[in-house]
Amino acid sequence: MNKIALYLFAVTALTGCGGDDSNSTTNPNPNPNPDPTLTVKLTPGIYTGTTDEGEYLEGLVDDDNRLWFIYSENEDFLGFMRSNDSVAFNNSKFTALVKNYSFDREIGKNSRDATVTGNSQPSKAFTGTFSEQNEKTINYNVGYDEALSARKQTLAMINGETYNGDSYITDVLGSGMSTITFDSNGNFTGNDDEGCSMTGKFTPSISGRYFVSSVTFGASPCYDAGQTHTGVALVDEDNELIYLGTDSTKKKGSVFIS
Repeated sequence: MNKIALYLFAVTALTGCGGDDSNSTTNPNPNPNPDPTLTVKLTPGIYTGTTDEGEYLEGLVDDDNRLWFIYSENEDFLGFMRSNDSVAFNNSKFTALVKNYSFDREIGKNSRDATVTGNSQPSKAFTGTFSEQNEKTINYNVGYDEALSARKQTLAMINGETYNGDSYITDVLGSGMSTITFDSNGNFTGNDDEGCSMTGKFTPSISGRYFVSSVTFGASPCYDAGQTHTGVALVDEDNELIYLGTDSTKKKGSVFIS
């Protein structure tokens, strides 16, 4: 999402822009007194789409109805965003507070707060806006991907596998190279080209659409030494591993893409 990401959600919610807002809560219902018969949660699964500035969106609505969306441009990964809480439509609309984790070289900062709105459309699709303080509002549209949403993530897919890929962490410019190897039961060990070691675990979610993931960074030279990030992960149709996670305060984000 080009400058979309960098400023798209620059209100510091995906961890905090301007001031950390890790205690922010989502207001999924713009109407303070919604009609409960009209409140419908987002359908969990995989969604893909675009923005009006040409960025590509792909992401997950998890089993708790939270958003996890990657944004990219010309196949270049730029960052991801996640909603603070579950998201639900009321009268076919929603408003959600999100955290944006941008890995663009011009930013390289902690997460930023932003707001995402949505309007439901037929066939599990929705359109809406991304906005942040004092920045241009970005329009988007996404649709539900039936095939990817039906793909089950199992331990058999990853146990014994080794993945090499790009790794990112908020407030560090650019990416590094990391290697992670799974043994059994979703446990893994890894290291990057800076000498940082890590351990973690992937567990299939209740729906089986993704893995609930955690990674703990070792001592220095790890940037976020000793910290544990939790999030989501999956193996895509090209057998590439994608992981998105955040620390407990939602200030920092980490990514691995094989």
